[in-house]
Amino acid sequence: MLNQMRRGASSWVARIFLGALAVSFVGWGVADVLRGSDGGSTVLSAGDTRVTVPEFQLAYRQGLSRLSQQLQRRPSAEEAEAFGLDQAILSQLTAGALLDEQARRLGVGLSDDGLIQLIQNEPAFKDQSGNFSRNTMRAVLANAQITEQSYLEDLRGSATRNQLIAPLSEGASVPAAFIDALGAYNGERRTVNFVRLQPPAVDSVEEPTDEALDDFYTQGQDGYRAPEYRSFSYLSLSPAALSDPSAVTDEAVATYYEANRARYTTPERRQVRQIVFADRASADRAAQALASGTSFADAAAAEGRQVADLGLIARSAIPNATLADAAFSAAPNVPSAVVDGPFGPVIMLVEQVVPEVVRSLDDVRAEARDSVALDAANTKVTQAYNAISDAMLSGAPLAEAAQQAGFTLQNVEPVDASGNRQDETAIADLPAKAQLLATVFAAQPGTAPQPVNYGGSNYVFFELGDVIPARDRPLAEVRDRVVADWKVDEAERLMTERAEALAERVRGGEPLAEMAVKEGLTVETAVSITRESGRSEIGEAATRAAFSGPQGTVSEAPALESGQAVVLQVAEVADAADPASNVPAAARQNLDETMREDLFQSYVAYLQGSIPVSLNNAAMNQAKVAVR
Repeated sequence: MLNQMRRGASSWVARIFLGALAVSFVGWGVADVLRGSDGGSTVLSAGDTRVTVPEFQLAYRQGLSRLSQQLQRRPSAEEAEAFGLDQAILSQLTAGALLDEQARRLGVGLSDDGLIQLIQNEPAFKDQSGNFSRNTMRAVLANAQITEQSYLEDLRGSATRNQLIAPLSEGASVPAAFIDALGAYNGERRTVNFVRLQPPAVDSVEEPTDEALDDFYTQGQDGYRAPEYRSFSYLSLSPAALSDPSAVTDEAVATYYEANRARYTTPERRQVRQIVFADRASADRAAQALASGTSFADAAAAEGRQVADLGLIARSAIPNATLADAAFSAAPNVPSAVVDGPFGPVIMLVEQVVPEVVRSLDDVRAEARDSVALDAANTKVTQAYNAISDAMLSGAPLAEAAQQAGFTLQNVEPVDASGNRQDETAIADLPAKAQLLATVFAAQPGTAPQPVNYGGSNYVFFELGDVIPARDRPLAEVRDRVVADWKVDEAERLMTERAEALAERVRGGEPLAEMAVKEGLTVETAVSITRESGRSEIGEAATRAAFSGPQGTVSEAPALESGQAVVLQVAEVADAADPASNVPAAARQNLDETMREDLFQSYVAYLQGSIPVSLNNAAMNQAKVAVR
């Protein structure tokens, strides 16, 4: 809501300082919010300008909030530090304090008249007629939990800073020569002739010597390491598995239907249009015009209003009870009387009525039976969960607790964290497989783990069995696998050697087409590729090779298809006719903004070199502890 509040200082610089505002002050400007009270301690100072503990806490709290939204949880103190939150907050507060101090030294400020103009130009503070409204301003600030005094101080400070830095970079843009160079780079097109090479069939590769195999195994030993394996037993409690519709009587189905009739009812819906007026007088004039035959749209236009189409909606979709009553009591195609709505007088028009539809018991009998069975199964799951948990808390092992509850454990032979057995075959039919295995491998032997909860009311109790530690497999144990991998690697090496030899022949003067005929290969052509489009036609590595030299360049590289190689020759090079046209407007804007940001950072660095800055680590740590 408050992202618009700073458009009075409408430049990219204002966005740097003020665009991060959401429901409270964040980042730049924090140093002005509480000016006049040092809160008992100063976190940092720039000359005579201070940032106090409360100011740091406010910025740090907002930073934590943003990080929490990204992580979908509140980060720990260690995680916040790892993400660099401390340094980011210090950097923004230091920059703000430096600018404030420089403004103070230069006597830069904002008059009261200028401040009033900024406030009155703020779109968020305007009423429906487009005029500044003090009541609207108060409501907006109250919703954002910001006091008027804090808002005014922050706005004045932000506008003052903007006066300092706007002249440095306002309108600055990347030089045309750079754009032309970038466009020439992006727009250059090349036509490339190439042949594809396949690796020889693995079966045709000779067997490795013992020495070669041992070297290959040693270099990739980690890839043949046996992971940790764990066995466990488990019990799955799932309403879907315990549900038994055949055990539900017709009487129970009928009772459920009557108790949940609303579930099988589609409420009446109406196609509703409405006009919201600025005042009662204009609404009454429109009502008279409608009564005399004026169309709904014309009556709205005559009062400078627009018709809002609410769509085909149910009564519950209209939050205001007065408007809902008016819409659902009005006769179709007859304008309603003037009704007082939350944003002004309203006239409504119902253009279509879709009556309520109630599905009969016979229509929903099977669905209702399944629902009754699932409700009963949920009750069974709850009872079993409580019984098993209570038994285990009393010291009973999982097998005994499950037996008391009427269930039998399933045993799982040793598997790795991915669910593969020691023979490398995958285990199937584990409930919530990924989540269960992750919990099994995080469990500590000898400690009763918590059950895994997934998909709502589904639970898996498990008990850890044998733990087989990870180990290095000797070559003899994995020899067949190592030999197979060596042959694949050797086939690719032979293909690469062949590609290098063929490329050397072309470099030596043999035409690519003649070489291809002799070798039984087919020449293909990639026409007018760019550095960007070439990636999808011949692959990234081949594209880099194609653009690595002038026309006639010969090279070999991995192909787009995995495991293949290409030998290529650049047949044609075409420079961009209009280099600048190859740089999109969005890219230019990003470059310009990057340049302006660099200018701003340079100015802050200059200020930091001329204005003494000191940091109170103890006060900062005190502030962080209080926030957490």
